[in-house]
Amino acid sequence: MIDFIQVSKQFGTQDVLKSVTFRINAGERIGIVGPNGAGKSTIFSLIGGDIETDKGDIVIPKHTRIGYLHQQLNPHQVDQTLLDYTEDSIPELKTIPTKIHDLEHRMETMDPAEKERALKQLGNLQHDYEHLGGYEMRARAEAALCGLGFKVEEFTQPFTSFSGGWQMRAELARTLIANPDLLMLDEPSNFLDLPAVEWLQKFLRAYEGTMLLISHDRYLLRSLVTITLEIAGGHTTRYQGGYDYYLKEREDRIYHQLAAKKNQDREIEQMESFIRRFRAKATKAAQVQSRIKQLEKIERLEAPTTVANLSKIKLADPPHSGHEIIRLENAGLTYDKERWIFKDLSLNINRGEKVGLVGYNGMGKTTLLRSLAGALPLSDGKRVLGHKVVIGYQSQNFAETMPPEKSVYHIVKDGNPAASESDVRKLLGGFGFSGDSISKQCEVLSGGEKIRLAFARLFIDPPNYLLLDEPTTHLDVNGREALESALKDYKGALCVVSHDVTFVRNIAEQIIAIDETGVSRYPGGYDYYLEKLETGNVKPEASAGGMTSVSSSAPATPVGKGKDARKARAQQREAEKALKKIENKIEKLTEEQTVLTDEMMSRRDADFATINARLAKIQSEIQSLESQWEKTAEEIEG
Repeated sequence: MIDFIQVSKQFGTQDVLKSVTFRINAGERIGIVGPNGAGKSTIFSLIGGDIETDKGDIVIPKHTRIGYLHQQLNPHQVDQTLLDYTEDSIPELKTIPTKIHDLEHRMETMDPAEKERALKQLGNLQHDYEHLGGYEMRARAEAALCGLGFKVEEFTQPFTSFSGGWQMRAELARTLIANPDLLMLDEPSNFLDLPAVEWLQKFLRAYEGTMLLISHDRYLLRSLVTITLEIAGGHTTRYQGGYDYYLKEREDRIYHQLAAKKNQDREIEQMESFIRRFRAKATKAAQVQSRIKQLEKIERLEAPTTVANLSKIKLADPPHSGHEIIRLENAGLTYDKERWIFKDLSLNINRGEKVGLVGYNGMGKTTLLRSLAGALPLSDGKRVLGHKVVIGYQSQNFAETMPPEKSVYHIVKDGNPAASESDVRKLLGGFGFSGDSISKQCEVLSGGEKIRLAFARLFIDPPNYLLLDEPTTHLDVNGREALESALKDYKGALCVVSHDVTFVRNIAEQIIAIDETGVSRYPGGYDYYLEKLETGNVKPEASAGGMTSVSSSAPATPVGKGKDARKARAQQREAEKALKKIENKIEKLTEEQTVLTDEMMSRRDADFATINARLAKIQSEIQSLESQWEKTAEEIEG
């Protein structure tokens, strides 16, 4: 067991831990939760010996083997191949073979009594080597690397040739296969994709030692931990149950603490009021002194620390669009004209559809998302945007696109200069920014605040087609739940890439999966997708170029032979031509509408009556054409 006894730790003026006392029992699986910056990683650093306590003691049993995955990469040795680096996870496994070899060599000159003692020592060394897993360490390393997404041909590549995210995966594999007595994982899913998170969850379920897990991933917390340790306001609270038990008990605990604090405050106020009224009266001196002594003895209750409420994220209703949001026709993308990220890909996304893009990192999820957003031009094929579609694209490096020196208000205002100050303030209020907080500079915001600001900037000109690349990366659990709730109510189309299993499971109504064989579309959510993987029914028929056509409802060229097929193809071509003509008419009318509106605004001598009449007619014509467009598009899809 591990004991924290009255431990305090301060960084600058912040008391991260204030005389905390708790115990970690052998074999427990503990989830450590709390707001960002509360001190979760500090607990790990104290156990791991990276830092020392200011006060108090930490008692760790001798010979406890600790496996510690830090949030940031801290490579031990870099002049090794990927497999050698991962396999080299237990230092003793290097020294034991050397000791065995030396002992065997010396036994040749030993007398019988010495040889008997040496044989016993040799047996102990061999037992230790086997107990530590020396004979199976390479197989463990290979299995862990494959489970976390590495390819077999990459095992012999230098460890330093991989990106930081992939090096972190190797570090995770190295930590896991050591099978330590105490396993400490600090945000292990940060650099993982969904398949790797699923593998990690299965691996950790089979782990038999003591586990401490810091994670914002609710899927891992719910499925792995049996004890929850909350850190907030410098204090720790232990809950004898998993994550869902913690949420319920925490709410009840805060309710009772607030009630007790309220009662005590009322009692103190009554005593202080009595003292103020009767302090000068000699007849009440005894009662006054009695109440003063009572006040001095009262142990003041602290208000319970509550997590910041981010539930104010409110996404504006999207503007109206045509039925079809976007369509890719025989699309392909390559950077070197040799290796195609995807090729001959046909898919479409319709109004209101919520799609999750899943697959191992490096397979092209972000590339496909950028192509759908129009941020990355296709190398081949067509990208067709639907009528009146307004795109809202948020990349992984969204924070880098917001000037650090600008205020919250001006970052949003710059997104739509025509927006009034009251509109900007109202919007920011919906995303949790009010009062003086809108004057904060971007550089001082937390990761969660930057996420909310990025969404506010998107919605100052409300989109009806959202594309989000890892939007939960910088959010704690409460922030993720708030964003998740907002996106579930969002009425526009949505494409999202995320490594948060719970987030994808609760948001996505359809899945587009990308792997080495191509791209596949699943008409159900994440659980439906996993079910199809389990049954082996994972691929529809592949199209040309080795990639998979995933068009579930896009206008598709009728297949077959004979007179009926030719007639169907001819009818579809005519319908598509009609669709194009309608789109051109709508575009011209919209341009005329803009010109007339500008004329009314800029010219004092404008004929307002004539312009208003024309604008009313244009609006009516556009509505009629939009109805025709939707009807024609639905006929094609049918």
